[in-house]
Amino acid sequence: MTRGGRPKERDGPERRCIVHGESGAIDRLIRFVVGPEDQLAPDIAEKLPGRGIWVTADRAALERAAAKNLFSRAARQRVNIPPDLLEIVETGLVRRVIDAISLCRKAGLAVAGAEKCRAAAPTAAVLVQAFDSSEAGRAKLRRVAPGVPEITCLTQ
Repeated sequence: MTRGGRPKERDGPERRCIVHGESGAIDRLIRFVVGPEDQLAPDIAEKLPGRGIWVTADRAALERAAAKNLFSRAARQRVNIPPDLLEIVETGLVRRVIDAISLCRKAGLAVAGAEKCRAAAPTAAVLVQAFDSSEAGRAKLRRVAPGVPEITCLTQ
């Protein structure tokens, strides 16, 4: 219970974003650590040793943190930020999404291929499609599964 007598509405651990100063669930934040030679490293898997520096998973927040030297302030030391930090983070996040989808496929919870997807679409929780796929192919799946959320973030 909180001081006001209301129960807390948290389901898991929360961390504070160094850009916005707001606490949030760790599934909406990206963890960074300071490695050897004071090099900043994104910890997408959240397994690297060291004190975590958390930033909201938003390109604008990452750009602001790098531009305003907020990583150094949060780490209380000079931090070397790689010039391609945004690309490193994006590549890591894409790799994590692909790995999660692969695990789901191995467990039988996800399918791939046009015919298998059309058969499974009406009972799907979400459709993950490549953003560079044909509009006609995406439209066919939308007709089979109206109202199912669609994510188009990966390439073919």
